[in-house]
Amino acid sequence: MKSNHIHSFLLAGFIGCFVTIAATSCRFEEDDYFNESASLRVEHTNDAVQKILADAPNGWVMQYFCGSGIAHFEGFNLFANFDKNGKVTLASNHRLLRDGNAGKYTESESLYSLLLEDGPVLAFNTWNDVLTPFVDPVNPWTAPNALYKDGAGMAGDHNFAIVSYKDNEILLRGERHSGNVRLTKCSVDWKDYIAQTDVMRDYVSSVSIPNYYVITETDTMYFLTEGSVGKQIEQGLRSGRVQLSERLTNPVQFDSLSCVFTPKGLRFEKPDTVGGHVFQELTLNSDSTALVNEDGTVRVYATWDYYLAQSTDIMWLDTLSMSEELKSLCTQLDAALTANNRNYSLARIGIGKTTNANNVTGLVVQWYTNTRKTSRNMGGLALKRSVSGSGQIAITCDENANIDNNMKARSEDVINVVRSIGAALAGTYNVTPDHYFVPAGAKFVSANGNTFFKLAKE
Repeated sequence: MKSNHIHSFLLAGFIGCFVTIAATSCRFEEDDYFNESASLRVEHTNDAVQKILADAPNGWVMQYFCGSGIAHFEGFNLFANFDKNGKVTLASNHRLLRDGNAGKYTESESLYSLLLEDGPVLAFNTWNDVLTPFVDPVNPWTAPNALYKDGAGMAGDHNFAIVSYKDNEILLRGERHSGNVRLTKCSVDWKDYIAQTDVMRDYVSSVSIPNYYVITETDTMYFLTEGSVGKQIEQGLRSGRVQLSERLTNPVQFDSLSCVFTPKGLRFEKPDTVGGHVFQELTLNSDSTALVNEDGTVRVYATWDYYLAQSTDIMWLDTLSMSEELKSLCTQLDAALTANNRNYSLARIGIGKTTNANNVTGLVVQWYTNTRKTSRNMGGLALKRSVSGSGQIAITCDENANIDNNMKARSEDVINVVRSIGAALAGTYNVTPDHYFVPAGAKFVSANGNTFFKLAKE
């Protein structure tokens, strides 16, 4: 697998005159700037950019990425409102805000200017509580106690070469560390943007499922969990950092990618490819089953089938959705429990991990222990689950499978019926989750169609 980063940021790394001409050529041609000196062209570009910056009623979303080579950080959503007189208000709720504000919405005013260097440069040239943590040379987690990475800190920038600009989008690159920054006009209140982004992040990501499928018509790759950095706790796509790899386990090679979340999905710092298809911006599709790239050729969703096959969280079987065989066995189990103890009756059965002594993972049986049905107990029978194909899960149950201590204490009739249910559940199932990112349930239909049921969390 080889990354193919598209040059949407033209002539990367050159901040001089070549970048200026390439990034703003359409403007120069319209205004006949090529008859002027390079310094006048830069001045005209700065004038045009300042006019655009100030002409944004709701300000700008600033998708901020630190430079690479120091430590790998996620992208950060900042917000900016520029006035015509060189003052800017920045805001964010990012995790590296200081003075007890980490994760809290914070606004800070400072100054900005457009510099006349070899090319046009946007400079945030005074201290700003929202921006400076990325630029400060100290360790971001123990600031301001010690320098970090020989003073590079997070490898963030506050002076940015203007790579390209138009009325609703400005692309920037850090002068020192070359981090990419994208400004887009914000259409809503900043706090509303944060809230909508949090909803999207929660919908498509979970700490329970750190890995994702990345699929085209002919290729399947994966977003894998990337190791944590510093005090980064969350992993996988939820953290804003993943590795694009050709296999789910023991990858041979991979690309490390950073992203920011948006109200519609997420955007990576740079483009990448899968099977020749380019992706950078991913948005939730119309039926909310996948994130798709700009032209719909790449689909991304969580490895939900591995989660359902490996999770120890209990999901309960919906009685009404069971095949007749399973319904009959549940009726027999209820009768066997009552015969074992007249106060007992079946509450429900599920798949997951029991919470009693000598825990087992597999079939979970919960029963009432009094006639008022206010008290319950639980026992279990070991089952094995595995992914057997695309959207398929195999369930196996050995005839001598372990049972936990609570189940061992039941009558032989109860144990025999429980083993019969385990045997009935064995098979290969085509599975449809209720959610392709964070499933709380799923429909299981056996390959022969004879056994079926639905699982759901409480």
